Amino acid sequence: MKNSLRSIGIDDGYFPIEYKGMRKKTLIASVLCVNSDVENLVLELVTVDGLDGTESAVRAVRRVGVADIVFQDGVTIAGFNVIDPEELSAVTGIPVTVIFKHDLNLEKIYRALKKHFSDWRERYGVIFRTYSKSVKVPTPWRDIRISTVNIELSKALNYIIKLQTVSPLPEPLRLADIVASGLTKNTVLLKIINGET
Repeated sequence: MKNSLRSIGIDDGYFPIEYKGMRKKTLIASVLCVNSDVENLVLELVTVDGLDGTESAVRAVRRVGVADIVFQDGVTIAGFNVIDPEELSAVTGIPVTVIFKHDLNLEKIYRALKKHFSDWRERYGVIFRTYSKSVKVPTPWRDIRISTVNIELSKALNYIIKLQTVSPLPEPLRLADIVASGLTKNTVLLKIINGET
């Protein structure tokens, strides 16, 4: 068991577009894997377009268990809420690697945030800081863009490659996406969470 890799993936669920600006909630899933096998799963609520993303992620990571690394899918969740990987790592004591599925258009994001949010500087600061440090790295599946916090790039890349079992995403992140999306695509659960039933 000494060579077991303990890793956490965090991803958010779906929400109807009408939730934007209404302080409604969706889910984030935190999946803990030992190597590629699931050991634990935790769900937390996060506000659509809120600013509680980092706080929710910290709660989810603390609840799910001890790990060598946390993987998060991009920086934005639940619309334009954000998870700050530097704060997440500092508070939990676990290195964080952000995986960007797509390249970002920072200018477009800047304009959208400035237009719609009075606290746009805080949100954009997290996105800009994280994305500006990101690099494209080769994997057996394809090149992916990652940004690392408190872990060497080569070590993070080795972890990712070890956990790429059926897709370019490391397994805990792939599973977190499946769980969060699967639970929220049928909006019955979201209606219960938000007191709409």
